[in-house]
Amino acid sequence: MPTSVLLSSPFRLKLSASLLGLGLGLGLWTVVAPQAWSQTTLPGIDQRVSGEATLTLPDGTTYKGEVFNGRFNGQGVLSMSNGTRYEGNFKDGKYQGNGILTQADGTRYEGEFADGVFNGSGVLTKADGTRYEGMFSKGVYGGPGILTLPDGTRYEGNFAAGEFNGKGVISYPGGVSYSGDFSNGKFEGPGVLSLPDGSRVIATWRNGQRLPK
Repeated sequence: MPTSVLLSSPFRLKLSASLLGLGLGLGLWTVVAPQAWSQTTLPGIDQRVSGEATLTLPDGTTYKGEVFNGRFNGQGVLSMSNGTRYEGNFKDGKYQGNGILTQADGTRYEGEFADGVFNGSGVLTKADGTRYEGMFSKGVYGGPGILTLPDGTRYEGNFAAGEFNGKGVISYPGGVSYSGDFSNGKFEGPGVLSLPDGSRVIATWRNGQRLPK
């Protein structure tokens, strides 16, 4: 039967800040995380088959590597007809452990996977120059990491559910930076805003806005 190979879907990382009338905002940025392999049991392959295999699926996708009970298990290379390539470890037909995923547009992830998605330590580089190095959780940024955007904006700190959460430092082009607490991608709690003229604003923030003294 035909095999559907859809291993990637977008998720959004929301970054926003509206500060002192400066209009600092990053908008919505999309990064790519893989979904699990859509066929955990290979079509037309006896489930008792195990060992080294070289396979070509009906849509032109090829796999070379270890198979156990008719599924990708162990080390292998999966080259998909849409230009996506994965080299690394599999478990029960899904990305698991260390691997390298490269997409046709040049987007590249190298790091740890669990149950088919980014999970653990890794480096994600997008075709537009966006780069993230740090921890992932269930396919999104989760834990300490460094995010660098094409315009030079740089965030170093903690992430949760794909957004800035916890302690962090963000530096914008033009010399503006903020060091302090974040919640859901916005300044939240105590923090210091440094301006290009060398002045600093030490304040408490709520939902990206400075609270009055």
